[in-house]
Amino acid sequence: MKTRHLALFAFVILPIAGRLHAETFDEAMARASLDYNERLRKAADELNRTRERIASEKAPLLLRMRAAEDRLIAAESETTRFETAQENTAEQRRLLLKELDGVRKHTNYIATLAQESLKAFTDTFAPGEEQLVSDRVQSLHQRLDDIAAGPNGRAASDIADFLLERTRLALGGYGAKGNAVAAGNHSVLQGTFAFVGPETYFRPGQGGWVGTVRSRAGTPLPVAYELPAWNPEGAAAFFEGRSGTIFADVTGGKALRLKETSGSLWDHIKKGGVVAFAITIVGFVSLLTIGQKIRDLAQMGVDAPAAVEKFLRPVAAGASGEARRLLDGLKATTRELFATGLEHEDQPRAILEEQLQAVLLRQRHHFERRLPLLAVIATAAPLMGLLGTVIGMVKTFALITVFGTGNAGKLSSGISEVLVATELGLIVAIPTLIAHGFLAYRTQKNLSLLERYALRFVTAVRTAKARAGNEGSAEDREEPVPA
Repeated sequence: MKTRHLALFAFVILPIAGRLHAETFDEAMARASLDYNERLRKAADELNRTRERIASEKAPLLLRMRAAEDRLIAAESETTRFETAQENTAEQRRLLLKELDGVRKHTNYIATLAQESLKAFTDTFAPGEEQLVSDRVQSLHQRLDDIAAGPNGRAASDIADFLLERTRLALGGYGAKGNAVAAGNHSVLQGTFAFVGPETYFRPGQGGWVGTVRSRAGTPLPVAYELPAWNPEGAAAFFEGRSGTIFADVTGGKALRLKETSGSLWDHIKKGGVVAFAITIVGFVSLLTIGQKIRDLAQMGVDAPAAVEKFLRPVAAGASGEARRLLDGLKATTRELFATGLEHEDQPRAILEEQLQAVLLRQRHHFERRLPLLAVIATAAPLMGLLGTVIGMVKTFALITVFGTGNAGKLSSGISEVLVATELGLIVAIPTLIAHGFLAYRTQKNLSLLERYALRFVTAVRTAKARAGNEGSAEDREEPVPA
């Protein structure tokens, strides 16, 4: 390695040293100047060529740069235009959404008005009109209730057209075929309706009579009431569209509805429900019991004190034959008591009193029977009416929960059950209580008279025995005094 370095040094340095040694300084400077100028010339030529190349290449580059700048400016303009268009589109979308929201609100409002108008129309159907338009009304309701379709302005428009059509018909009056229920026999009749303002008239297809029509709850078929004063021949002209005389109900149907609500006694009881039937059964039991007790009271004949005194005089005088003869003139209950006394008048006083007491107990048991049942019925009937009241109130509140308070027809069943059950309970209880008080008083009064007559009979027998000389016997003195 060192040998190679030395050889290289010798190869480079030695020629330079020889030249330095051979040339002078001026020669070296002249040679260097020439060399420098040559190199400068070459560099200038190279620079010129480079400048020429740059100049030749600059123009296309400038054109390309200018085209690029133009494209950039166009792109910036396009971007600005797009941004402006986007902002305008967003603003337009916001305005459209706002307008759409307003349209939806108006459509919902119109749909609500249409639904309320349709409901108001259905609530004010003329009697018999429901069966004529029920299918179309139901179809319109279904279109309004279609949640998937959203607010249905077309349906609202159709409802408006329908209501306008019905209004035009109602203004001039019109006739239509339909069915009605005859008020007398409840048969379904086919015939012709005539709608004139608030009144509706019906003429059966077979003729014979003409009547006014009223709605019936729970069915689209109305009830047709015959108008006997309306001549069918004269009414035929009216139903055929010619001039004629009509009959108008000044009460607006209230008189007919009142007649329908009154109904029969059985219909009135049915309004009270199960409790009303139970109270009715209890009322029949009470009525039968009262009838039986009145019969018993009629059979419980007790003579007046004057007749009894007339009978007791021969008993006290010891004239038993005369007393037995007078016994047939007494009433049944008094006769039974004194017959038993005469039968045992020769017995000791204690036995006589026991026999008379046995008759009194038998009479009390016979004539006081079923009186406690009347007392129970008089007490239980108002409680049963109260039970019916509670059941009816529970039913009423259940109906209020389901249908609200706006539908009086739905609530009438529960209210009827409340009032009818209470009414029947009081109707049964009050007469039963009065009858029980009257019957108990009269029965107790007659039994008290019999007890009094029994004591008087014992006293008369003792008087007779005293006159016969038996008053001082020990057995008679030890007998207890009857209660």
